[in-house]
Amino acid sequence: VDNLNYYRSRLKPETKIMAMVKATSYGSGSFEIANVLQFHHVDYLAVAFTDEGVELRKSGITLPIMIMNPELMSFELMLNYKLEPEIYNFRLLNQLQDSLKKHEGDPFKIHIKVDTGMHRLGFGEEDINELVVRLNNNRHIKVQSIFSHLSSSDEAEHDGFTNMQIQRLRDMSNEISSNLTYPVMRHLLNSSGILRFNEAQFEMVRLGIGLYGFSSTANEQQHLQQVATLKTTISQIRHVAANETIGYNRKGKLKRD
Repeated sequence: VDNLNYYRSRLKPETKIMAMVKATSYGSGSFEIANVLQFHHVDYLAVAFTDEGVELRKSGITLPIMIMNPELMSFELMLNYKLEPEIYNFRLLNQLQDSLKKHEGDPFKIHIKVDTGMHRLGFGEEDINELVVRLNNNRHIKVQSIFSHLSSSDEAEHDGFTNMQIQRLRDMSNEISSNLTYPVMRHLLNSSGILRFNEAQFEMVRLGIGLYGFSSTANEQQHLQQVATLKTTISQIRHVAANETIGYNRKGKLKRD
């Protein structure tokens, strides 16, 4: 909560926060962390896979949840549990449209990911025209947000590239949203981006590892509290001679006693 409030203090009052609770909240416990975040009025949660979102819903979490890696066969499950998939290519969009052919009721909320330079996932600039046509021709779909992923917001030597990514998101999201009939949120900043590129908050930010007290710089780290510590016990200490090997396939070869 202290970490959440620290990042909140760096944001405009109207900027929304999407908190990352994927991978059991980085090992801290999915429901436990999500419940705290819900109590403290975070606006969105994000998980990696559909089953993580389903478990949160079954545990009583009512916040909007974005699924970052939607499986092709899980759209029906997302519909049933009101989960919102990230759509990053036409293959996923096609599968979603097939799943929605018999859908009645409110439009299904999705999040469009665009590639601004990280080159992992996302629609490219060359896809935007076709994407807009497809979105406008399907009344069953509503775009909640358009977003992208910063590759190196924590390293000053790449600030020029980060600023280019910010501008690309601005341009690509404008091209999409200007052709839709409703407002759409945008989000790009991660934990380090919130602190280093404050002017690019858009309508929402994604708070991830910083929420758990980890930062890439000492200056930022002093404001955070680590929420978890990994501890273990030593099972056995033994003395082994030089040139002996340790472990499977003799991978660990000792150069000294």
